[in-house]
Amino acid sequence: MSFSERTAIIYGPAALARLSRATVALFGLGGVGAAAAIDLVRAGIGRLVITDFDAVQESNLNRLAIGFTDTVGQEKVTVLRDTARRINPVVIIEGHVRFLRGASVADNIPEADVYLDAIDALNPKVNLILALLRTGRPFLSVLGTAGRRDPTRLQVADIWKTHGCPLGYFVRKRLRKQAVPAKFPAIFSPEPPVGPVENPDQRDDGRGRIRRIQGSTPFVPQAAGHIAAWWLVEELLSSQRGAS
Repeated sequence: MSFSERTAIIYGPAALARLSRATVALFGLGGVGAAAAIDLVRAGIGRLVITDFDAVQESNLNRLAIGFTDTVGQEKVTVLRDTARRINPVVIIEGHVRFLRGASVADNIPEADVYLDAIDALNPKVNLILALLRTGRPFLSVLGTAGRRDPTRLQVADIWKTHGCPLGYFVRKRLRKQAVPAKFPAIFSPEPPVGPVENPDQRDDGRGRIRRIQGSTPFVPQAAGHIAAWWLVEELLSSQRGAS
């Protein structure tokens, strides 16, 4: 019995064959990205190219699909690769441990059929979006999920129609400043987020600013990841890019 037998009932064997030949590039393995990556593996995607700079931390365990006490301290891309192969031994996971910044982002966009932006830091996110727009390939961006409680508030909309999300506001503001009119889909929640609190371990970032941390739940980040994986699969199956 194949691990994809139940999926084949929904999509059919021809669609699964197409997914097995597809490449998805994913940026960010936080609560959203890790959930999406695991879903894509379970859906039968043949190759994932993952970019993330971070290691699993104990504070991730409340929402990270690959976060366990025995993975704390390990690079997320390594943990994702090991987890993915326990699901599908033949899946190809290409991991890159790097932080995307500035103009160098454009040099780190791999060839793929479709892309997922699951970065939550503003500057790298906007730089990535600009680079992805230049590729002309389909991509999905995920906006803020921290501070939310209700996963049923999540929506997929054109970036210019997103609302109620502070991260989305700043992304749109940066794009307007650079006169970028292009449209692309984004996952967002209009639910007002619970604000960050002072970090008791780091009260000063060295520049006189108080370090603050955002709360999160298991529900909203992972639900956004599930929605993202669904969107990517549907995009692949509706596009001839995934057929070659």
